[in-house]
Amino acid sequence: MANDIKTDDILEIFEQDGKQAERRDRKSASASSAVAHKGKRKRKKRAHPWAFPLGLLIAVLSAVGVVSILIAGIGTAKKALIKIKNIDEYNKMLIPVVMNDPDTFDDLSKADMSQLIDISIWAILKSDLAPDAYAYNDSGMVIPEEDVAKQFEKLFGKNIAPAHSTVTGFGYEFAYDAASKCYTIPLTGVAPIYTPDVIDVQKKSNTVILTVACLAASGWAQSQDGKMVAPAPDKYIKVTLREGDTGYYINAIQSTSAPETAVTQPVTEIAQQTVTASAPAASEKATASQSSDKSGASTTQSVTQAQTSIS
Repeated sequence: MANDIKTDDILEIFEQDGKQAERRDRKSASASSAVAHKGKRKRKKRAHPWAFPLGLLIAVLSAVGVVSILIAGIGTAKKALIKIKNIDEYNKMLIPVVMNDPDTFDDLSKADMSQLIDISIWAILKSDLAPDAYAYNDSGMVIPEEDVAKQFEKLFGKNIAPAHSTVTGFGYEFAYDAASKCYTIPLTGVAPIYTPDVIDVQKKSNTVILTVACLAASGWAQSQDGKMVAPAPDKYIKVTLREGDTGYYINAIQSTSAPETAVTQPVTEIAQQTVTASAPAASEKATASQSSDKSGASTTQSVTQAQTSIS
């Protein structure tokens, strides 16, 4: 009996030791697995330490790119608006210049002085002129020589001085009185020959070169929705502006060929206009008749109406 107990005790001890050893092995394996897993996580975490800052940098650059695109878009739109505004201003400036189809000249010194005076007077008449801006006599409105000279300088600079004299146009006359140093503008209306449409602007150093389509004033039509429809250009001219002390002035008007790809800008506030001019004298009936064929029938109107159509 003693031997049996002793043997059973020994067997129990071995069983307990085996179980303890098994538990120790499981703990050891679990610990090893945890360590290995932890090491793997550390290795995985340390594998790409630059991933987060790189992602942040990409996000920042993307935001900067979007802002840059928006700024560039705004800048482009602003430039486009400025360009359109400049073209509108050039068109307005050129209305009195091209309206009576002046002769071309390569240099201002070779221009017809009478035509330059004519353009200067028309520029005054087509400005925002108040009805009571000038005095009147029995023959019409009286414009002082001094005002014509100022407009002449504004358009053609200071390199050439105006030579004042009576101006005879197509069916009108601006009579000059040397004693009073004034021009008399009769109360007769004449349709212009051309209206301008600036289709290209080139800036080179101190010059601006304008390519201008000359549209027949009698060719304008009105669409069914009431909008004015411009005719096809009769011809093209190149107007060279040079920079002077007080701004740009006209230095040359030259003929040019039609551009290969002419993208015409919208012509604003340029429609067929009837403006103040003078009635033809009896000795000028032949000239007036010729003018009638070239520029259309003239209409008589008041100075106020003329000034309204000019502005």
